[in-house]
Amino acid sequence: MRTLAFVIILMLGAAAVEAEPLHIGTTFSRRQSEYLEMDWQETYLELLKFPFDALRLGSYWSIIEKEEGVFDFSALDWQLDRAFEHGIPVVLTLGMKAPRWPEYYIPEWVLKKAQLKFGQDVSRNAYLHDKTLAFVRKVVERYAGHPAVKYWQVENEGLDRSGRNYWWISSSMIREEIGLLRSLDPAARPVIVSAATYPNSFLNFLARFFAKNDPLAEALEAGDILGVNVYPTVGHQMWQRKFYFWSTPEERREYFEPLLAQAKARGKPVWIMELQAEPWEPGQLVHIGADRPPTGWPEPVSESIGEFKELGFHTILLWGGEYWIYRRLHHEDQHWWDMVLNFFESPKDKHSEDLSSAYQPAGPDARHGQT
Repeated sequence: MRTLAFVIILMLGAAAVEAEPLHIGTTFSRRQSEYLEMDWQETYLELLKFPFDALRLGSYWSIIEKEEGVFDFSALDWQLDRAFEHGIPVVLTLGMKAPRWPEYYIPEWVLKKAQLKFGQDVSRNAYLHDKTLAFVRKVVERYAGHPAVKYWQVENEGLDRSGRNYWWISSSMIREEIGLLRSLDPAARPVIVSAATYPNSFLNFLARFFAKNDPLAEALEAGDILGVNVYPTVGHQMWQRKFYFWSTPEERREYFEPLLAQAKARGKPVWIMELQAEPWEPGQLVHIGADRPPTGWPEPVSESIGEFKELGFHTILLWGGEYWIYRRLHHEDQHWWDMVLNFFESPKDKHSEDLSSAYQPAGPDARHGQT
């Protein structure tokens, strides 16, 4: 009898794991919409027509605090309010790094005084360090009471070398930001720390050669949720030549299975914060041509989603929402839009709660005003 009970428990446990649904989300960037010469508010509202399970938004420091001590949260307020109206949980990024190029969104008035150098750990600069923490405090104090915010992400690939100047942020700075965040958030929302991944063997070698730290291990240690950014097909331009780097399903399985096992042993979920769902063409900020680029097309992305779910990922944020809308508007191409739509069976229920009563931001500069 005991044996039979044990077998039943195992079967029920296996069924529960198998039945865990796939959660699909995306990232929205005002900057990317502007790069594509689209109205960013109209683009955002189009994107909200999808019943996403999660939406990542960035608190872009260089946009919010263009002048020292003068804060304009109006654009981010509007985005969060619209997400709440649509019942979509938001991941809000904090710090000096945010999604999309140029990676670092440090205001010009900070850069002028900080005098940063190429390839340095920018968190070692005392002035930038203090100003970053002050900005994080300002953002958290404002949005800790917003009902749309369900998760925080501290920096975006902060532990990786990236951007024009190959800067990076130390794990000690990331932990300091997390400590400040937790002291200000009474809801104790989960904290995500993300890192880039390199399943392609050659790119993996280069990443290990140039970076002496292990961003994935440090991100796993620091956050409640490990976020990974995955690009199966990458294009680079070097010496006026175009190079393409593909990873195979076998390479991805060998790369991610040990990582998932490490996270499981620590009791921490792993989310794909960026799964490539747009082209990454050599030498291009964004592909605007009508052609079918080799680094991005809907069919392989759809296959990738199934592949990563089978590996054990249950939350996947697709990277490229602005591009899907661009293809519809400028090239009458519905393929990307339809591919994403196929992952949703029915619209979600919308929130009916009044925003004005649900959201009471902290601080004297509440709502759209500036200080």
